[in-house]
Amino acid sequence: MKIKATIHIHFRQWAFETKGEYVIYSNKMDDAEYLTYVGTQEIEVEVPEEYDPRPKKIAFLENQKQKVIAAYHKSVMEINDRISKLTALEFSAVDNKGD
Repeated sequence: MKIKATIHIHFRQWAFETKGEYVIYSNKMDDAEYLTYVGTQEIEVEVPEEYDPRPKKIAFLENQKQKVIAAYHKSVMEINDRISKLTALEFSAVDNKGD
């Protein structure tokens, strides 16, 4: 299946570059020292007929879940470490009182 899209063409050249390049955005950007607007063009793009975004969304969410789990485990380890240090202080304080 083909879909139509409007692209916005810009010319980008950074101060340290001798040559710039044309770049395409989905929206018109404001002119700046390094970026100038050239114009628009409508294009046709071939896309899959029956695209199902669910597998990619599920993969993204699984990845997010792994990051959250890793952050949780790190946080729990840090808390356990702090508890351990406080517990060690308590026992050493008790041991020193007996001497």
